[in-house]
Amino acid sequence: MRYGFLAILFLAGCGGTTLPTSRSAAPEACGAENYQNLIGQDAAAALALPDPKRVYRTDEAITQDFVPTRINVQLDDTDTIFAVTCG
Repeated sequence: MRYGFLAILFLAGCGGTTLPTSRSAAPEACGAENYQNLIGQDAAAALALPDPKRVYRTDEAITQDFVPTRINVQLDDTDTIFAVTCG
């Protein structure tokens, strides 16, 4: 009886589930590739970006929600843009 129960658990775990893919593997739904020229510019340059956008420093707390159409602008400690990504 014990082995039958373990076999059922094992088979249940072998279902056809798929693991989610990495967020970075998602297509550039926000168009971040079009704004890579902002890297190295002052944070004020990010104001011209379309919404939805999120501008933050790497030492700031931000929400972990993933919005594929949102443009993320990451600033360094001197308020210089060093990354523009989707999410």
